[in-house]
Amino acid sequence: MENFTKTPRLLASTEDTYSCTIAESRIRESNLKDGTEELERVAAKIENTEDLEVNYFKSAQWTPDGTTLLTSSADNTIRTFILPPTLLESSSSQILTPYTTHTLPTPIDCLTPYPYFNLSDPSTTLYLSTPSNLPIRLLNALNPLSAPLATYNLISPTTEAYYTPSSLLWSSQNHFLAGTDCLIALFDVSRSGQGPVTRLPTIPSKRHKMKGGGVGMRGIVSAMSQQPSSSAEDADSDVGMLAAGTWTRWVGLYDMGGLGGTVATWSVAGAADVDARIGGTGVTETKWSACGRYLFVVERKSKGVLVYDVRVTGKLVCWLLGREADTNQRLGVDLFPGENGTEVWAGCADGVVKVWEGVGMTEGPLERSWEWRAHDDPVSSTIVHSSGTVVATCSGQRSSPAIGNSSGGSEDSDEYSSEEDSEDSEDSEDSGSISTRSSSLSFRIPDNSIKVWSL
Repeated sequence: MENFTKTPRLLASTEDTYSCTIAESRIRESNLKDGTEELERVAAKIENTEDLEVNYFKSAQWTPDGTTLLTSSADNTIRTFILPPTLLESSSSQILTPYTTHTLPTPIDCLTPYPYFNLSDPSTTLYLSTPSNLPIRLLNALNPLSAPLATYNLISPTTEAYYTPSSLLWSSQNHFLAGTDCLIALFDVSRSGQGPVTRLPTIPSKRHKMKGGGVGMRGIVSAMSQQPSSSAEDADSDVGMLAAGTWTRWVGLYDMGGLGGTVATWSVAGAADVDARIGGTGVTETKWSACGRYLFVVERKSKGVLVYDVRVTGKLVCWLLGREADTNQRLGVDLFPGENGTEVWAGCADGVVKVWEGVGMTEGPLERSWEWRAHDDPVSSTIVHSSGTVVATCSGQRSSPAIGNSSGGSEDSDEYSSEEDSEDSEDSEDSGSISTRSSSLSFRIPDNSIKVWSL
């Protein structure tokens, strides 16, 4: 397959609004909303040392109706960007400004929009978020206030401490799944203030490895996705399998959208390290092809993506090469059903977005088809619009602007290894000595931005 570079047309971006410290980005965002053209030279209010870190974007998602972008940032804020309907008609790039900003008290591990999100019906413009060490929250994206519509408790039965889910998935119109340590919990959205209606352990016992024959997978459930329905009449039923991945590099398939029995569990370590030689230290995403036959497994600190045929348990069909993602940060991958097989879109740590076409048509290693440089910092999310003609990207990484060095750590509290903890402690020491006049120092300006491209 011929490899070449091509550059989509930039339609809109946040420009340099967030390419600064958290404290300074508050001023820039406020001035942008007020219509102020130039940044006012006023001292940024420093509330804590975290305000001196750069305000990078952790993730971005399209809402199901394709009208809005939901983003999560380092300042514990979820932003709603409603794209103008005339975006494709404009000859020049437009500036994106958030319609609402919801600031949560603690870092946000994950969020997911309501599957029936419709911008013209405010009762459906909902999303779930998981602030660390707090209940799961259901919020309305159009509400200017951050007050939740409902909360859901996921509490340890032994310590009574809050579990912070590392993955969320809407399983139906009225239920969602939350993944945490050796557990997948099913919640009913109508039961605010209550716990899960069903607990689905991924291993018979956390204390005794061989209890129940040792069947299952141990570790924090860091990724979940549901297999597409096989027919149109089944579109609203939970008939597809649930694919779950863990930080311990295991993948499990569960029948009836996670409510049935265990279909299979296997480790991806051998396939990634020995067969494909792309490495990896934990599953960050599981994705299904539109036909429901192929399962894509994405890991952190990996140079590729694994592709399995679920019709044969654990059968590795092919693997994608050249994904530069040797970082603990989650770098998202998206799929799109192309004319000649599945297209895989992946952002890399060097700011390049790479595209693999015709995935699933051949076996073995597969090099990227084309690429383009979208950002100057790691691309944390690459998401293709349902129309296939527009793609959105967001970027940034955890760093201290006064010294311009990235910690290379992930944004999720449960992802840190001992090495990352050491790096974080170094960052905190550096942050304590950073002057509040960091905006005037000479350093590489970080690229913390959202960009929308036309294909």
